[in-house]
Amino acid sequence: MSTQLSRQMILLNQNDKMLDDLYHSYAVSVHLSDSVLWVLYILWTEGDGLTQKEICDAWYYSRQTLNTCLKHLEKEGYIRLAPLEGNRKSKRVLFTEEGHAFAEKIILPLLDAENASLDRMTPEEQECLITLVHKRTEFLRAELFHAGTTGKI
Repeated sequence: MSTQLSRQMILLNQNDKMLDDLYHSYAVSVHLSDSVLWVLYILWTEGDGLTQKEICDAWYYSRQTLNTCLKHLEKEGYIRLAPLEGNRKSKRVLFTEEGHAFAEKIILPLLDAENASLDRMTPEEQECLITLVHKRTEFLRAELFHAGTTGKI
């Protein structure tokens, strides 16, 4: 691998880590774990009523991690789990009134910051960013799968 390519990879990975750290710092500032923050984010932005399976599949969470977060949120009174009609095993995740108010206080400022940061780019830059990040992820997935890596890729 060329020195130029290695350096670019390092810079990309440092940026990925910086983004992770920004979200982690925000979670800490609102006294939540990263996972619980993301579950609130998902429910707020995607709309509550998703099943646990839908959340895991779309957001790449393990069932165990998601279950732990949901149990915490349920214990705090922020969500309730409602069995799907005809399938008592699958449950929809729904905000309680208290949970909706709590999520609004936590998630809206985060969404405002995300939107403001993206709005500082032109529409063309926004589209390019999304396209290239997705492309890089798909290429990495293909390379790891090709390399025989096991697990969910």
